[in-house]
Amino acid sequence: MKPLSVSFIMPYYKVEIALLARAVESVRALEDAIDWEIWIIDDGTPGDEAGTYVGRLNDRRVHYHPQSNQGPGGARNTGMELAQKEYIHFLDADDYLFRSPMLKALDLLSARRPDILAFRSEKVYARAVSDVPTHCQEQVVFQGSGVDFMLRHNLHGSMGSYMFRRDIAGGLRFTPLAYHEDEEFTALLFLKARKLMVTTLPVYAYYQRKGSIMHRSDTKFVRKRFLDLITIIQNLKAQRTGMPPPASVALEKRIDMLQMSMVYTLLGDSPDTGFLLDMLRRMKEKGMFPLAKRSGSLPYTLVRISTLNPHAAMAVSKIFRLFHYRHAGKSS
Repeated sequence: MKPLSVSFIMPYYKVEIALLARAVESVRALEDAIDWEIWIIDDGTPGDEAGTYVGRLNDRRVHYHPQSNQGPGGARNTGMELAQKEYIHFLDADDYLFRSPMLKALDLLSARRPDILAFRSEKVYARAVSDVPTHCQEQVVFQGSGVDFMLRHNLHGSMGSYMFRRDIAGGLRFTPLAYHEDEEFTALLFLKARKLMVTTLPVYAYYQRKGSIMHRSDTKFVRKRFLDLITIIQNLKAQRTGMPPPASVALEKRIDMLQMSMVYTLLGDSPDTGFLLDMLRRMKEKGMFPLAKRSGSLPYTLVRISTLNPHAAMAVSKIFRLFHYRHAGKSS
């Protein structure tokens, strides 16, 4: 069996060089544990600060590739085209890897060679690099196909929680210039996986940075975020057309949960009642609202019942706003 190799792809756009360096050094700290490379895809950041930083590293394994702005999805697509290693991992430029559990995850990946290895992410608030206890166990909580997992469990959309074999993606790519692009890519990638392993290892350090995409709450951004999610859900529905079971059933379940999540998030993040009603109208035009009656999870059932019509949704949303309950920055 050939040695394990991983391409780490980092979309980069207007992130402090100190944070980018933290992400890069968390990979370099793996030293020679595996054969690795880093592709920093500069997605239209003004200036050449990142390119200068990479040049100063003088590390042939760290590559810098500038391009015109295509959003995180477009940057990841470029990285996938350039990647040369067996596995791919997406690491955002303001996040980093916990070294001890990452080394354990790599040992597991090398021994088992699954199509996808899933692990946990942990929120971090400090700029300094931390680690988790070296005695953390690589407990495997699921083994099977991606379809089986989607039929039994809810899917975490963020791609930072997965390493996957490059060849199983085939021609699958992210939707450029769209938020929530992870949700589309992850669901379709899981449908391709015949051998999935899910572990409890806390590998990914998810930095809670003010001004990051998931922490913005201005109306213009929030509108684009929800409109893009409608597009992503429509893309998944189009992929499901003609798909045989059980894959079609698994994807339908995922679509249902995304629609529920969108309605739930709208209740807290809508700037006002007009915004909420406009988005619910758009969802209704696409057959996404009211939520379909399914024998799904308790959260799904509660959200469906509490938002059976726009008037009910308005009432719940007012309660959310009264208690300043927002979701921005709380989800992947």
